[in-house]
Amino acid sequence: MRLGINILTILFFTFSVAFAKVYIVKPGDNLHYIAKKYKVSVDEIIKINHLRKPYIIRPGQKIKIPVKQKKKTEQQSINNCAITYKVKAGDSLITIAKKYHVWVKDLKKLNNLKGNTIRVGQILCIKKGNKNYHQTKKTKKSPKVKVKKKIIKKIVIHTVKPGESIALIARKYNASVNEIIKINHLRKPYIIRPGQKIKIPKKIVKVVEITEEEKIKQISKSMPFGFIWPVDKGVVIAQFVNSSTLRHLGIDIKTDCNYPIKASESGKVIYAGDSIKAFGNLVIIKHRKNYNTVYGHIGKIATKDGKYVKKGDIIGYTGKLNNSDDCGLYFEIRKNAIPVDPIVLLPKKKEVQTK
Repeated sequence: MRLGINILTILFFTFSVAFAKVYIVKPGDNLHYIAKKYKVSVDEIIKINHLRKPYIIRPGQKIKIPVKQKKKTEQQSINNCAITYKVKAGDSLITIAKKYHVWVKDLKKLNNLKGNTIRVGQILCIKKGNKNYHQTKKTKKSPKVKVKKKIIKKIVIHTVKPGESIALIARKYNASVNEIIKINHLRKPYIIRPGQKIKIPKKIVKVVEITEEEKIKQISKSMPFGFIWPVDKGVVIAQFVNSSTLRHLGIDIKTDCNYPIKASESGKVIYAGDSIKAFGNLVIIKHRKNYNTVYGHIGKIATKDGKYVKKGDIIGYTGKLNNSDDCGLYFEIRKNAIPVDPIVLLPKKKEVQTK
């Protein structure tokens, strides 16, 4: 029993030392002054020091001041992040969210942000988790690989040994007797002698792996470059305008709801998400010749970042146009990041009407 009391005393003392500091009372001090000085309550000081009414303290008296545990600092917070980002001039939560393909609301929650204000040099947590775990345990899924066998012919020089025949050598190198005879210009009765050097045609089967991405790239390169309409039918209800008074850098195409949206040209999907609220669900595809196409107000996205798509592949389905009850699609074409009127580059199509 005595041992138990001692252990409790030690534990209490250790706890007190860890979460309290000692203050020596000076002349003129009172509990209210000390509490205000250390930003604690009078009741907390009374409780930790077991003071009794009328709570008198005297100069030279040692009293404990409760120390509140500090909230996690920014550095402690980011230590638990798998991905961090240092804010640069011109950054906003939207641009950072777009860069890392995450939601703005998740960024704010992870970093305890009440508003949208961030400062240059601030460290933001992009994704929770252990850095080492994500580097060692979590690996990207390999793209689907198609295998193609390629036969390479190679000439090997063989020195004939005693007792060897053409048939024996052919079996050794998995070659045909006729090929050996032909390549060495041998004549009947096809006698070979020890020490004689003869050529052996050897076939080497080389396995070539072609990823799906590489296959699509090859197909797109073989196809003639040119844009197609992202939807098979509809009406252009808002034209391209880029003037000092009005900027509408694409076209609005009105069509059926939940209608398939196609990739206007082959390329790589560089963005698929909804971080840019003005466009709703948005897909951006990078093409050859420094072209990009932009597809906005998509109802449902049917592709993902980093995917290679062929011209005509379905990348999503139409949703509601901005500030409208009509369904359709906002569509842009950019050359070297400069907006171009899509009507100029798209083929004439009877099913899609222009006003």
